[in-house]
Amino acid sequence: MRRGALIVFEGTDRSGKTLQSNKLAEKFKDENINCILIGFPDRSTNIGHLLDLYLRNCEDMRPEVSHLLFSANRWEYFEKIKTYLENGITVICDRYAFSGVAYSVGALKKDIEWCMMPEKGLISPDIVLFLDADVQMRVDRNGFGDERYDTESTQNSVLAVYLQFKKYDYWKVIDASKDPNDVFENIYNFAKQALCKAENSHVKYLWS
Repeated sequence: MRRGALIVFEGTDRSGKTLQSNKLAEKFKDENINCILIGFPDRSTNIGHLLDLYLRNCEDMRPEVSHLLFSANRWEYFEKIKTYLENGITVICDRYAFSGVAYSVGALKKDIEWCMMPEKGLISPDIVLFLDADVQMRVDRNGFGDERYDTESTQNSVLAVYLQFKKYDYWKVIDASKDPNDVFENIYNFAKQALCKAENSHVKYLWS
C-alpha cells in the first residue's frame, strides 16, 4: 500500500500556520486525498491540559519540565501517526518537534542538543513548510500577546533557532508576508510534491 505523507507546518506565532494547514486539509479532501489534521500541543489530553495552563500563564514550571511535557504530548501521537501513514492517510501537523526545540532554545535558553534528544525517534516529516512572516505583521494580528511567548523579542529569538533547521532537505521556507492565496498556492505545490515522493518510501524517524 502506498503510504501517506507527514506534512508539517512550522513558524513563529501568528505566522498563518493554522489558516494554511486548514486550507490544505480542505483542498486535499476536495481532491479525495485521505488526510487528517493534527495540531500540537493537543490540549485535550492530560498532558495537554497542563500545557494549556502553562501557556495561558496559569501555571509555572521549570523549563526542563515544560520542554519534556511538550515532547511527551507529541509522543502520545506516535503510534497514531505511524498507523495513519502506513494506511495511506496523509497527516498534516500544525506544529511539531521543531517548535519544541525552537521555543525551548530561543525563549527558555536551553541547550539545543539537549532539546533535540526527547524528539529523537519521532516520525520524520516528509516536508516542513516554514511560514516566514514579517515581524510587524505577526505582532499586529489578532490574538498576539494572549499567551506566554507572545512578545516580539521572544519571537525573534525563536525565529533565529528555526533558521538553523534550513539545512534539512525537507525544510521549505514559505514567504508568508504575501497574499494568503499566493502563499497557499506555493504551499500546495510543495505539498503535492511531498505526496508523490512519500508514496513509495518507508517511514523514517527524526534525527536518528
